[in-house]
Amino acid sequence: MKLFINITIILFVFLLVNANTFAQPQMEMGSRFKPEFNMSSNKLRADSLNCELVGGWFPGMSEFIYVVDTLVYIDNGYYFQVIDVSDPLNPIPSGKVKCPGGVNGMFVVDTLAYVTDGEYGLRIINVSDPTIPYEIGYCDTKGDAYSVHVLDTLAYVADGDNGLVIIDVSDPTNPDEIGSFDTEGFAAKVQVVDTLVYLADGWNGVYIFDVSDPVNPQEVEYSGILHMTYASDIQVIDTLVYLSDFTYSGLRIIDISDPGSPEEIGSLSFGNYIDGVEVVDSIAYVTGRADDLFIINVSDPTAPEEIGYYNTGDVPSDIQVVGDFAYIADYYKGLLIIDVSDPNNLEEAGYYDIGESAKGIYVVDTLAYAAYNFNLNTLFILDFSDVTNPKVVGYCYTENYAWDVQVVDTFAYLADGPGGLRIINVSDPTNPEEIGYYNIGGHVRNVHVIDTLAYVSNGVNGLRILNVTEPGNPEEIGYFDTEEDAQCIYVIDTLAFVADYNDGLRIIDVSDPENPEEIGFYGTDARAYRVYVIDTIAYAGYYNSMRIINVSDPTNPFEIGRASTQGVLSDLHVVDTLAYVSDDDGLRIINISDPANPKEVGYYFQENGSQGLYIAGDLIYVAFGMEGVCIFSYTGTSGIEDNKIIKEGVSLLNVNSGINIQFSLTENKKVKVEIFNILGQRIEKLIDGISSSGEYSLNWNGDSGIYFVRVEIGDKVYKKKAIVLR
Repeated sequence: MKLFINITIILFVFLLVNANTFAQPQMEMGSRFKPEFNMSSNKLRADSLNCELVGGWFPGMSEFIYVVDTLVYIDNGYYFQVIDVSDPLNPIPSGKVKCPGGVNGMFVVDTLAYVTDGEYGLRIINVSDPTIPYEIGYCDTKGDAYSVHVLDTLAYVADGDNGLVIIDVSDPTNPDEIGSFDTEGFAAKVQVVDTLVYLADGWNGVYIFDVSDPVNPQEVEYSGILHMTYASDIQVIDTLVYLSDFTYSGLRIIDISDPGSPEEIGSLSFGNYIDGVEVVDSIAYVTGRADDLFIINVSDPTAPEEIGYYNTGDVPSDIQVVGDFAYIADYYKGLLIIDVSDPNNLEEAGYYDIGESAKGIYVVDTLAYAAYNFNLNTLFILDFSDVTNPKVVGYCYTENYAWDVQVVDTFAYLADGPGGLRIINVSDPTNPEEIGYYNIGGHVRNVHVIDTLAYVSNGVNGLRILNVTEPGNPEEIGYFDTEEDAQCIYVIDTLAFVADYNDGLRIIDVSDPENPEEIGFYGTDARAYRVYVIDTIAYAGYYNSMRIINVSDPTNPFEIGRASTQGVLSDLHVVDTLAYVSDDDGLRIINISDPANPKEVGYYFQENGSQGLYIAGDLIYVAFGMEGVCIFSYTGTSGIEDNKIIKEGVSLLNVNSGINIQFSLTENKKVKVEIFNILGQRIEKLIDGISSSGEYSLNWNGDSGIYFVRVEIGDKVYKKKAIVLR
């Protein structure tokens, strides 16, 4: 159980994740990776134009969990997933249902699962057959539905900015909101005991409501400790509230025998931020942000004592204990099962890896080669012969951080970050095998193979040229220092085009690969991330734009056109008169038939943005990070929109050890932008007034730490969490 203000951030930050602390056991095909695509519920949370989602592979991350007997109900990215744990050593995935807002919490009663779906409200799913769950009812709420507790015929929902919402579910096919109470904070956890509701409201602590009349819930007035905490999670047992206090970094035990006069009787601080708490008998199980599971003896609630500890290897959040096992939603790792029969000797009993972040992709015929990073660091080979039902046919672990992949004949060349270049034999896609690697130093982000040469963008170490005539023994034969940070490389004939971050586009003569020489350069005031070249035109991906550059004379390149994009342009691909771009908004399609006047003609905007992409025939394969691999078809024509399409929304980026806040307005509206610290204290107000329609970008620099950005646009409020690292 937990409260986690799950506000999406577009940040290139790795949150307390150490890929080396968890040894992955050998994966078993068909059980650990068996995602599916349901055409009846195939909509991610996205706006789109001329782009149809036709298939994909959608693994995800896990933060919420609920256990009934031998079934675990868990969030799998944008899916509500059922897992059979009758054998904890070998969890087996069962059915799942797509939730467009992303699963935030769940509560299961008999054959019905009540699932909170963020901005899309409460969904009711029939789980009588766990292999084929299906939605039977739905109730949209005004806020972001984060947690739910069902008692009799009423569902009590913690609805984010909207506070407490009470829904009549006596007819689960037609749930109806009957009561509400708007709190001052962000309601994200709820528990009901008889006629009292306990609501964890973030930095406003805990609210207590009398719901004897559910149409008109009444706040139980009190003063003291419950309003002085940052309530991450609560569990009420008899007359005691067990509260995980995020800012205190510990567990508080509060006597509520008199709800109007709560009194703290015990506490224990762990020194790290904590999230979830589950109490069974006289033992409290507490999850913490630094890979922590704490076991606490609370038989004497005035003197809680730590008696056990386990490092989960990731960021454990929600937890439920059934019998001798603790079931944990362990973020990128998925489901983790811990044997807690002996608190002094905790052992992992089993796990089910939900999935990771898709970074790069390359397609050959019906096979897609997807580079996944973070914890898995794996090259997956996916069979998309049926795009609505993709299958994992093979995989190969990498040592570090898989960024990009290119397949030539029977070899996959993988850019593996600090692990260098890895060469994998994929002649048998069911059994790919690494046969060679070259650790170049630096950070390998991209590779382009031409004949027997591999051209590698190696970050601050510039351009590296490797001879791969013998794939088992690659050898460096040439090198050019690009001065800045080589992000991407594209080679055509005897020229290598390098996107060199702050130093723009560099053009290097590689006719003599042992002695590469720069012959041209195009610098701008923006950072260059990607490059793609067709004939005499280079398409360069910069921050917030795609630049079209004439390179007919490579010694004197010049810009002839540009198209606006959003944030970091992660990848681009050009086919005929269309440029396909992945950026912080998602997928964009730009008509470049007139290079001097490019126009956006299609898009698929996804809140978390996109990474790599590849065009194969009429299909567009996009690596959507934690949403997995999505496949689109472009449904537009050659028609061109007259104006750039603006969608109202807010996104965040990390820039130069600070936060970049971007928002878009479709019309003139009142806008307020504020920064809060982890204690909920406002530390700066950046904007407060009327702004005209358009796109805006604000920079804020602060000390290292966790912050919350609150953006009001008209009557809508966006709350996003950001981390600043220096």
